[in-house]
Amino acid sequence: MERSAVRVVNGLIRRVIADRDLYLQAARAVREPGLRAILDESATSLTAIASDLQKEVNATGGRAATVGSAFSGVRRTMVEASARLSHDPDVTYIRTLEHMERRLLDAFLKLEASSRDRATVGRHIARLRLLHLDMVQLGGAAGR
Repeated sequence: MERSAVRVVNGLIRRVIADRDLYLQAARAVREPGLRAILDESATSLTAIASDLQKEVNATGGRAATVGSAFSGVRRTMVEASARLSHDPDVTYIRTLEHMERRLLDAFLKLEASSRDRATVGRHIARLRLLHLDMVQLGGAAGR
């Protein structure tokens, strides 16, 4: 993996870790036990994606990112504040996670289309599509 590719993949790792942390925060905060279980499972999937990407970077002699981005703490605080002000915090978390997953999936698709290391990110796209689909379906059910 080239040095520039390591930087890009590390950016994805930081993003995945930040998203995972938000899933864990949401899982602790939501009221619905079934939703809590789904969010915990999603966090586990994101942990697996981050771990696999970290192994890829380390295997090529690079140094893999191990924490989320600097902005992730601010984002968690903003989401928590929005949820507290919401009439239905569970829906607020679902909508936020749905939007977040869409952006993460788009980042993976963009990298897959433009990178020589397509296999590195490509194998995670199906899992990310499922995570996003979960949030879309939960968001649709919550909007009823």
